[in-house]
Amino acid sequence: MSISISIDSGKCKKDGLCSSICPMGIFVGVSKELPQIMREDMCVLCGQCLAVCPNGAIAHARLELGKFSKISNRQPVTVESLTQLLQQRRSVRNYKDQEIPRDVLEQIVQIAGHTPTGAHGGEGWVRKVVVVSGRANMQRIQELTFEYLKLVQKLLDSFVVRMVSRWKEAPRAGRLMLPDAAFRREAYENGKDVITYNAPAAIFVHTPRVSPTPQVDCDVVLFAMMLVAHSLGLGTCWNGYLAKAASGFKIKSFTALREMLQIPEDHDVYAAATIGYPAIRLHSTPQREVAVRWID
Repeated sequence: MSISISIDSGKCKKDGLCSSICPMGIFVGVSKELPQIMREDMCVLCGQCLAVCPNGAIAHARLELGKFSKISNRQPVTVESLTQLLQQRRSVRNYKDQEIPRDVLEQIVQIAGHTPTGAHGGEGWVRKVVVVSGRANMQRIQELTFEYLKLVQKLLDSFVVRMVSRWKEAPRAGRLMLPDAAFRREAYENGKDVITYNAPAAIFVHTPRVSPTPQVDCDVVLFAMMLVAHSLGLGTCWNGYLAKAASGFKIKSFTALREMLQIPEDHDVYAAATIGYPAIRLHSTPQREVAVRWID
């Protein structure tokens, strides 16, 4: 889709802010001169130009300044409270039998649009999220993920993969999943849900495979939603099996979950999580360590 950008010479104060902040160099010029618009098709739709211009001199065909949110508090959260939020967010695998109100889920999903992603415009810039709720739907997701898990287990334990893993890291790393896959399969067959943990809902994030950084883009979107969910009293658990099953990772013939979620053919799900109200509360945050090397 073509992008049209223009500058109102009557409003522009020629302060050079747009040319200084644009990551793609679309606004060309120096201070005291009216910027020239170059390479509009390179615009990544970040909106920085409109957000920085104090006089509303820039018009963008794909962005509306009226939909921007005014910044009234430059420090909306203290370092201490942000640190506590990050420390207290843990993976939750025990959920109450309680549905999540639709407006709460909507509040969580909306933060996805404000997460940092790869610098690209068009479809890849728009965050794509699928939210599944309802016992019947979640039961179906559990069943389909289990079917995928059986196929993956069979593939990883095949003669070819066993042989190739002797000198290739990827299949060797894949085979490290076998004990975990076997554990989940046995638990499922004995009536215990260690796939979706009886969660009332799940979130899937997908993006085009041709995006520059699809995995990272989906990861940051999901993590932001997990933090908002925690602040609202909900718990989440990052779930790699759900994401892989939804994309048919390494099992391209497996498309049932992809079809249920209506994932486009040129997209893959790169991140997914279960979500619900925690049935168990921790009294403290577990010990964690960071290995740091300082190079001054």
